[in-house]
Amino acid sequence: MAKKLELSHKWVHKPLLGILLMLIGIAFYAFSDAFVKHLMGTYSVPQTTFLRAVSRLIPLSVMLFLQGGIRHVLWTNQKTRHGIRLVVNLAYTYAFMLSFSLNSLTVVYTLSYTSSFFMVLLGTFFLKEKVTKEKWIAVGIGMLGVLVALRPGLDVFEKGTIIILIGTWLGALNKVLMRKLTETENTLSIAIYPNLLMILVSFPFIFKNWTSMPWLDVGLFGLVGLLTAAGQYAVVQALRFAKASTLAPIDYSSFIWVISLDILYWKEIPSLFIFTGMFIIISSNLYILYCTYKEEKGRNLIQEISTD
Repeated sequence: MAKKLELSHKWVHKPLLGILLMLIGIAFYAFSDAFVKHLMGTYSVPQTTFLRAVSRLIPLSVMLFLQGGIRHVLWTNQKTRHGIRLVVNLAYTYAFMLSFSLNSLTVVYTLSYTSSFFMVLLGTFFLKEKVTKEKWIAVGIGMLGVLVALRPGLDVFEKGTIIILIGTWLGALNKVLMRKLTETENTLSIAIYPNLLMILVSFPFIFKNWTSMPWLDVGLFGLVGLLTAAGQYAVVQALRFAKASTLAPIDYSSFIWVISLDILYWKEIPSLFIFTGMFIIISSNLYILYCTYKEEKGRNLIQEISTD
């Protein structure tokens, strides 16, 4: 059973597909986070976390039974790896849920873009991934864009920003641990286990913090669950097809969604520094895509020569 599972879900090198899936997953997460921030104006962190986990477990459970049922999908011989990753994911989730209640969406996302630096370092250290000079340059360009977006003179260490940075480091570590799990584990199991743990941990705290909900908010929590479940699945699949260091700069694409949501929903017009930073960040994404394309073209050429 273990051998069969390992062969069925092994890592496959398809970086362009991985990048596309990561772009889709990040877009879903950005919209989901916008709804979460809206809902947290009324509901506590434990209640929001609990309902978010329950709502996204519903579509994941449907997919579970379509793919063979509980035993086929959730069976694992990597209990320790799952356990470590679940603890990291839980801390990361609560850090960001708390951050959304203390800061604007733009501040949270801008500081979270430091994850690319953490992911490249962790990917190099834990996954032994070789990072080319071009990719280091792309990460550096993206980090420069973040600094510009934060704008000179901003008090970076305002309320809650340390929590964001800690959560960002945990989020990067979470992705690296997911990347290791994709070598042998079913994608759905990697997505389902964290939601089960969040439900168990949040459940004892919701009774003291429970607020009754109108049907509109019930529907919004359902939409949050659908978006995050789809985003979570897409991100895990992306990590199955591409290296963590390749996917790291793609996190910057969420900046487009965040700025659009701030303008359209919260009526907040970003400053010139934000738009300048966004331009630099998008440039870094385009550069990393170009680097990936060159690597793939070179790899395919070598394979063609070796088979001739």
